[in-house]
Amino acid sequence: MIRQRLFRYAVYRNMFLSFVLLTAAMIALVTVVLFVLFSWSTAKEVGKISESMLKQNSAVSSVIREQVYNVGNLLLSDQEIVNALLDKEATPLKQYGVFTKLGQIQSTYPFIHSIGIYNGSTHSYLNTKGITLEEEEELLGEINSKNASYFQLFRRQLSMAAMGKGKEDVLTFVLLPSYYSPLSAKGAIVINMSTSGLQDLIGGYRNEAIGSLYVIDDHGNVMTHSEETSIDNLSEEPYVQTILASDKEGGYFTKSIDGRKSIVTYVKSKDLNWIFMSVNKYQNVLFNMQALKQAALGLAFACFAISILLSFWLTNNAYNPIRQLLEKMTSISKSKGVRRQINEFDLLDTTYAELTEKMRSMESEASLARQALVLRLLKGGDERMFQRLVEHSQGVCFVAIAILLDSEDGSPAGDEEGRKSYSCAAISRLAQQVLESEGASVAAVEEGTAAVILPLKHQHLPIHLVGMLEDLQGEIARTLGLSVTIGIGSVAENYDELRESFRYAQSCFRQRFFEGKGKVFHCDPLVVEEDSQTEAIYPDKREKRIVEAIKLQQLDKLEKEIDLWVKDIRGYSYHEVMFFINQFIGGLYKQLNVHSVKNRESAELFLEFTRDITRFETLQETAAALKELAVRICSLSEESGAVRHAEVVDFIQAYVQQHYSRPDMSLEQVAGEVKLSRSYVGKLFKAHCELSFNDYLNAVRLEKAKELLTTTEESVQSISEQVGIMNTTYFYTLFKKHYQISPAQFRSQHAIAAKKAQ
Repeated sequence: MIRQRLFRYAVYRNMFLSFVLLTAAMIALVTVVLFVLFSWSTAKEVGKISESMLKQNSAVSSVIREQVYNVGNLLLSDQEIVNALLDKEATPLKQYGVFTKLGQIQSTYPFIHSIGIYNGSTHSYLNTKGITLEEEEELLGEINSKNASYFQLFRRQLSMAAMGKGKEDVLTFVLLPSYYSPLSAKGAIVINMSTSGLQDLIGGYRNEAIGSLYVIDDHGNVMTHSEETSIDNLSEEPYVQTILASDKEGGYFTKSIDGRKSIVTYVKSKDLNWIFMSVNKYQNVLFNMQALKQAALGLAFACFAISILLSFWLTNNAYNPIRQLLEKMTSISKSKGVRRQINEFDLLDTTYAELTEKMRSMESEASLARQALVLRLLKGGDERMFQRLVEHSQGVCFVAIAILLDSEDGSPAGDEEGRKSYSCAAISRLAQQVLESEGASVAAVEEGTAAVILPLKHQHLPIHLVGMLEDLQGEIARTLGLSVTIGIGSVAENYDELRESFRYAQSCFRQRFFEGKGKVFHCDPLVVEEDSQTEAIYPDKREKRIVEAIKLQQLDKLEKEIDLWVKDIRGYSYHEVMFFINQFIGGLYKQLNVHSVKNRESAELFLEFTRDITRFETLQETAAALKELAVRICSLSEESGAVRHAEVVDFIQAYVQQHYSRPDMSLEQVAGEVKLSRSYVGKLFKAHCELSFNDYLNAVRLEKAKELLTTTEESVQSISEQVGIMNTTYFYTLFKKHYQISPAQFRSQHAIAAKKAQ
């Protein structure tokens, strides 16, 4: 069974391999981490042990220093030796006595190789090993030239030709006259220590934990070491340079030496300028490294074998839901003879796509059926269709809801009919999705209007209905970027009441005319009937004052009177308000003699307004259009004409020249200054100046900016703010667009031109 699944089913195989790879990676990671941690901790312990041993070795330096000083004091306390240093004549008998005395002292200290006495007055040299003056000439010459108090121990080679030998390595200590004041100024005692003795002492500390031992001075010269080969200087080695540069008295670190990782441990002597150093190969630190590697590898393989068994178990358990889903959704053959490779996800994807397509087809048909039912019910159905609605929705009663698409830019609605139809269809689909959980049926019933039939379980509207519809408005705004006004009708229990409910819902849109767009309105039939019985009184006195203001060119009074006229008619019904507006337009047309031949342009303004009057969606839009109409008629009258236009444009230009630095400078602001509407001022300005107000404002600001760039050293940001453009990035873009050069480049070019002109 498992073998068949591995070879036949791709998902099963991938799951199994994923489990195996995951467990293998985890085992490898854990094994490597543990091995590295063990190696690191062991190397750390070895480093500490090596440092401890080197500290014991460093005690040798104190012993040697003390013994050398003892020998020196012993020699200087012997009267015969002192006399030999002070003797003005090299008497053979005295020299023999001194030679005998030196031999006795040397035999007392086995680590001493030889002792020499140099008399600078007679230029004679005695040495217990028979080393001649000529053979020690280099050292003695250095002694005469330096004449320091005394030297530290330093390594050198002695020629043993007198004894029939080659050269031997020794550590030399020199006592100069200044060390002992009674001595002659010319003379010295040379004490040579045997490096072999010191090497035996240092090498005695070497064991399996320490590889190579070295004693070096503070210049990297090798004093002695535990190696068989001869090593004189290690100062060029990087690890020795690291030790010499360190301020610590001891420590350890890892370094690659001769291509192999090694642990270097060091301790600096407090008594001499010696450094005790050990170098251990990293692979020798762990004595059982190979056995540890084999044990870790064996454990890893054992864990991996267990992980394979565990992967089979996990795969079978994880695969069971997929297998059960395959058996339910597909008809895969279970016979053992089938060898075809199967990708379960592809098979499920294909099957799911087929099922989804079938469900979409069914949903589309059901959606079309619901839309057709809504249209027929609201546009001429019958009681039988209403009963079908009741059976389908299982509601006790219903409420009709109307959704109206608001215009987007505040202009009269209906300018783009094709786009409006598309938007209404999109709103219907979105409303169906949002309200589907409530059992609602949605359809686009008119141009820009969608209808919703919502079933109710009780004979009153639910409390959450308004909140739900406000959420729908928000979703339409976020998803489609559109604003809608929603009207809620009355509760309906039969077919006739349902159609009446939709009529009441549509009547709510009249409230939008007074209260604004994008709201949810609920129509109360009783309030509608009471409003229809109220007597409407037209404000004719206010109309006369408006006509008078137009004739007298009193723009301030004109706008104020129109606002008061609108306020007077606001309390009436939609139809009464529309009647009053038409009556107002007719009154202006007659009283201003617009019908005369010479006022043809004014007559066209009235005609244009009457075409758009029914398409204004709010009273605020209508009032703004009335103000604009009155102002334009006022501007077109014979008393003002072109002179008035020129005065307005001149005033605006002067105002901009004076207040260009204000960041809030706008067309609305200057329109308020001249008491005209924004759109009218914009058209008037462009007609006279052949460019828009914003372009003119930007041109003035950029000219002022050019002056500041050439006359001041202020930053571009500061100049941008001084001319009223607070966004420096926008200022850069605007400047480069007008002059094809950045502000900084303009300033640089002007500076260069000014220098050349000088």
